[in-house]
Amino acid sequence: MKKVLVLFERSGAASIPFREAGFDVTTIDIEPHMKCPESHIIHDIRNLDELNLNFKEYSLLIAFPPCTYFSKAGLHYLRTEPGRKEKQLADLEMVKKLWTLPIKYKCFENPAGSALNKLWKPHSCRIDYCQFADFKKLTDLWLENLPPLLPEQINLKHYGQFINNMRYGDFRRSLTPMEVGYAMVKQWGGICNTNF
Repeated sequence: MKKVLVLFERSGAASIPFREAGFDVTTIDIEPHMKCPESHIIHDIRNLDELNLNFKEYSLLIAFPPCTYFSKAGLHYLRTEPGRKEKQLADLEMVKKLWTLPIKYKCFENPAGSALNKLWKPHSCRIDYCQFADFKKLTDLWLENLPPLLPEQINLKHYGQFINNMRYGDFRRSLTPMEVGYAMVKQWGGICNTNF
């Protein structure tokens, strides 16, 4: 059974679809998992080395790094909030370090227009959640050894509509729809299930 490591995820958007497809999934986040606490490790990912995980056992790494210091919506605070630039640079170093983990297949996610595009490297592909689910939100994916995630559907009813009935600050705005996780399994599951 191939192993998948999912970081910064507590909603199950990626972990549940891979688990249902028969993958052995480990999730790690500083917060408790909302749906599958039994295979979730509560830990600060900045101190991932403390867990003594054998990363070479994993075939796929999916990470949803916090966008607090990278998102376009918060970049203006870099000029007005003391210490924010230092926090952004610390999170950037964390992302770079995670990218070097010895796992063959990788997918990192952050909102479209993320500062990661300039500070780190350009994204591999951009998706719109309305190509998978019932609302619009552009997001970028950084991929290693994986093809771009292709649209599963175009929800014309919601095409062009952004997340409704959610105020800024509502944590649900940051959740990836489960349909994106199912698309990852469908399109990448076979690739990650081969010898590595």
